[in-house]
Amino acid sequence: MSNLSPLLAFALTALVIEITPGPNMTYLAALSLSSGMRTGFAAVAGIALGLMTYGIIAAFGLAAAIDHSPLLYGLLRWGGVAFLLWLAWEAWSGKEDIAPDQAGDGHARPWPAFRRGLITNLLNPKAAVFYVAVLPEFVRAEAGSVVRQTLMLSVVYVAIATFDSCDDRRAGGLAAIDHRRR
Repeated sequence: MSNLSPLLAFALTALVIEITPGPNMTYLAALSLSSGMRTGFAAVAGIALGLMTYGIIAAFGLAAAIDHSPLLYGLLRWGGVAFLLWLAWEAWSGKEDIAPDQAGDGHARPWPAFRRGLITNLLNPKAAVFYVAVLPEFVRAEAGSVVRQTLMLSVVYVAIATFDSCDDRRAGGLAAIDHRRR
């Protein structure tokens, strides 16, 4: 494994992390099932922008500052908790029914899905931890600009995450199409 280039090793690590089931996977499949593939793509774009924002933050050292500051990390964590509680309330209050028999016709507005994908990732401490704990292991000082390497690795990670998210969204969209045919 030591013969792998750092970029390939990073891409494989990112792929393993991304194919592990998580909240984005469930959200995208359910959203595409209920609101159509276009809305699912909007959510994927929001998720990708949120992840790339962390990549830019990491490139300029701010992710490490968040990781080392109990106050900043606490604000991020509790902001995420508040957002998750808001999402739970929204789901519980019935504003969005995502049951298969309530699957939409694909004409839902994409902006709320984009915004939710973005905010979910910006308030996700696990995303910040990835950029602080995993990504730096693949940056080599002798290979040139740390900022450039961090940004390049971030683009690779976002590309892999976006591809995986599109697959999750597609799975939900295909399930909705299959359900409508019955």
